[in-house]
Amino acid sequence: MSTRSMLWLPVLVIAATGAFRPLGATEKHRIAHEAQVIVVGTLTKTATYPWADGWHVTGVIRVEETLYGGTLPRQINFLFVCRWNSLCQWWPPPKLPSLFKERGLWFLRHADERTWTPSVDLGYQRLSERAYWEDYIRRYRR
Repeated sequence: MSTRSMLWLPVLVIAATGAFRPLGATEKHRIAHEAQVIVVGTLTKTATYPWADGWHVTGVIRVEETLYGGTLPRQINFLFVCRWNSLCQWWPPPKLPSLFKERGLWFLRHADERTWTPSVDLGYQRLSERAYWEDYIRRYRR
């Protein structure tokens, strides 16, 4: 076996044993892995204002059901910080996607004692994805 083909041996062993997973699969699950709670609910936006770190979008999520995490009140405060250097520009203020008005799955972590923030990105998934995420929670988050 040549030296050049020996360089590929570890890659072939990893691929053959199934230890290799595409990066996309890992990234897809990051939203659930980083969440402290996962709920079914609807967001009502209350305010958007500029701050030193970006636009702060606030609201209230009406919690209908908790799929993962502790017991929550029926309504929880929500804060999304749209950073200046990532998604948001100085002007105009960001507009949340219209799907946020729909009932959906919220993947959240504590921002402070009374406020929740998205676990990753916007922290939202469509309700049509519920079965997939319930299976993921059952397998990996219990």
